[in-house]
Amino acid sequence: MNSRWIPLVLVFLVGLHLPKAFTLLYLLYAVLFWQTRNAPAVTLRRLWPVLALAAFSVGYAWASLHYGLWSLQGRDLLDLISMLALPCGGVWLGARLAQRWTPRQLSWLWLAYGLGALAYVWAVLLLGRDVFSSSSLEIWRQHRDLSIAVPWGEQGVMNVRSVEQNASFAVAWMFPGLWLLQSKDQSRLAWLMLAAGLLGLLAVLAFHGRIGLLVALLSFVPLVWASASESQAARQPLQLTAWALSGLGGFLLLSLVSLLWGRGDITSRLLARVYDERLDRFLAFLTHIPDTLWGGQRLSFEYFEQQRQVWVGFDASAGDLLHNVPSDLVVRAGLIPAIALLLAVVPLLCRSLRQLGQLLRDPASRGHALISAGFLIVLTVQWLFQPLIYADGLLFYFGFFGLGALAFSPAVMPPLDRE
Repeated sequence: MNSRWIPLVLVFLVGLHLPKAFTLLYLLYAVLFWQTRNAPAVTLRRLWPVLALAAFSVGYAWASLHYGLWSLQGRDLLDLISMLALPCGGVWLGARLAQRWTPRQLSWLWLAYGLGALAYVWAVLLLGRDVFSSSSLEIWRQHRDLSIAVPWGEQGVMNVRSVEQNASFAVAWMFPGLWLLQSKDQSRLAWLMLAAGLLGLLAVLAFHGRIGLLVALLSFVPLVWASASESQAARQPLQLTAWALSGLGGFLLLSLVSLLWGRGDITSRLLARVYDERLDRFLAFLTHIPDTLWGGQRLSFEYFEQQRQVWVGFDASAGDLLHNVPSDLVVRAGLIPAIALLLAVVPLLCRSLRQLGQLLRDPASRGHALISAGFLIVLTVQWLFQPLIYADGLLFYFGFFGLGALAFSPAVMPPLDRE
């Protein structure tokens, strides 16, 4: 068995959210550490974001212990270990792996995670919507549940949005897969991406999700970049394929039907689905940052929600969240860890975008670069529109590994992938 299949299987199982998934994540890192033991060392000058990440991890852990949000026992102790070890360790290990694996090989890791996450979403849908004891149409009926039964894990039920986010990876690959069908030498990869994307979109629509729809629209950004590079090389005007444009039209129509399905005024329903109350909450939070410079989940304020035209209270001590990773971090641990995290993540993100931009210029690497770009899009959307350490925290921590690998991946695909 090829040694590279072991990490791929482990990543798929992590994405599947099997019981003891964090143990599998640590096992994955142990396997990758052993496989990269002879990799060229990454200089400290290039790895300086790890120092900022260390400041974030220590600051977050200290604040959580200082304010009594964590204790040195039980599950809290495991969370403390993960916070101190996984962000820095993930970036460092991703950077090492990028010295040994080609961009094409790295893209299979993101594909494996996305396919595992997609399988998990559909397992939850089939069980939580109880299609086996009723009708298969139960999946598509208009549900507004806040939670849903899950097939495995410590909790019998999970928040619907925490489950739905796992379909976003596949959705991010739908339009790129459609666009890649024009390339005969990448047709198998294109069909895989398109099929996974359609299954992801169906899951998002079944959950009435909005994050997945946003990811689908953002997936056109790398397509425009790739098309521009292709047109520039051929000295032709920029154009997307007719298939991609037709797919976009069908996607928008299907999304609109899903958003407006029901009774009542169409305009009201559309505004209710598109408008997000988190905007009002976030804008109010910006005026209260001086009240939470040192964290501790002590922030409390009121804000006016425009859609319902009512005043709403925000109380961090009661578990209220801002659904934005940096903002939730300020509320919990204070401004210093949040700034340290941004000082680490923003340079890594910019470097990843530059590397992907170069790979998208090369027709031979374009398909695998689009997979990586979709993974990066999902990470960015999750950070902007989901709570700190969203869901069970797996993707939050795995994302640091992904950032490290993408940021230090070669910007040019080698002629051949040599094992």
